[in-house]
Amino acid sequence: MLTPEDTLRLNVLISTCVAIRIDIYKLVVVGLTENKKEQTITLNPSGDSTKTIQAVQKLLVSKILGSMGGYPSYLKRWSRMGQVGSSNLKSLLKIGNIEAVVAVANSQNLNDEVLDLVWWCATNTDQQAEIGRFLLTRDFVAKHSVGQQIAHYLLEFLPFTNDTTQLIDTTNLLLQDNLISQTAKDRLWKQGQRKTAFLVGFIERMEGNLPNNNNTIALDSSIKELECVNNEQGQIMLQTINHILKKINQEHVLYRTLEVLGTYLSHPMVRRLADIEQCQTQAENILEQLGLDNEKIKARLLLAGVSEQLVVGTISAHSLAGSAIRKKLSNVLEPIQAALKLLTTPI
Repeated sequence: MLTPEDTLRLNVLISTCVAIRIDIYKLVVVGLTENKKEQTITLNPSGDSTKTIQAVQKLLVSKILGSMGGYPSYLKRWSRMGQVGSSNLKSLLKIGNIEAVVAVANSQNLNDEVLDLVWWCATNTDQQAEIGRFLLTRDFVAKHSVGQQIAHYLLEFLPFTNDTTQLIDTTNLLLQDNLISQTAKDRLWKQGQRKTAFLVGFIERMEGNLPNNNNTIALDSSIKELECVNNEQGQIMLQTINHILKKINQEHVLYRTLEVLGTYLSHPMVRRLADIEQCQTQAENILEQLGLDNEKIKARLLLAGVSEQLVVGTISAHSLAGSAIRKKLSNVLEPIQAALKLLTTPI
């Protein structure tokens, strides 16, 4: 339960602040005033601290949203679906519940007016990185000054991120516009040579603008079907993908790399197929239809048909992880890597 003193101070905070967050570990409630000044209340629990936090949240919700039942259940369902109305945004940032902050961050009605408040509410919470990623998916956030604050935090947080999908997504988001410095981008690229999840973020985001650290040069560009392959950036893209595939030990790195490869080399006559032998047959048939006899063009047509469909069934069926992915999928990966090697070798 709340002491009378805590109740009084919380009511003052509610009336004077535009955003409120709760530090459940330090047992403090922090409010942000209209002129960006922070006001802090240190709670004095008389018993179970968890019950004290719950009592604080119940008070905030009842005073601000007029609900006596605690955190509105519909927000738990809608918080990641972008279905929170614009009229509720500011109120939700005053109830001290991180799920409400997630709801606002992911709202289709998010705008400049509340963006800085959302990020302030996310600060020092367990969901700060998640909320930061939500926010950076919005174009206007990436161009906003708050976007650079978020990027700086996510960059500092990367070494503590173990989830592969989050590593890829975070790298992808950080590479937008001028969110981080060129030095930081170079460092991520270098780290990616060892931890390839970073490189997946690069090939997803930086098509046509990948770093050329190996003095890669363009190959013969006179063949129309190989134009996207033989230019300098095409060569860097394929070399990078080949490097990633050599080190594959994580399913999501493989899925997303194959998606990038198939999309990058897409061809109007090529369909994405779920069997590598069918991809090879399709490439041979299309080459014949084009009236051509060129192994490099056939390799390009093969790679245009690849996607995660080639591997997801096998990985799921056998619960593959680590080096077992490369071993079990060698029949799929070896033809792809052979095609990549051919396309990056001057003739």
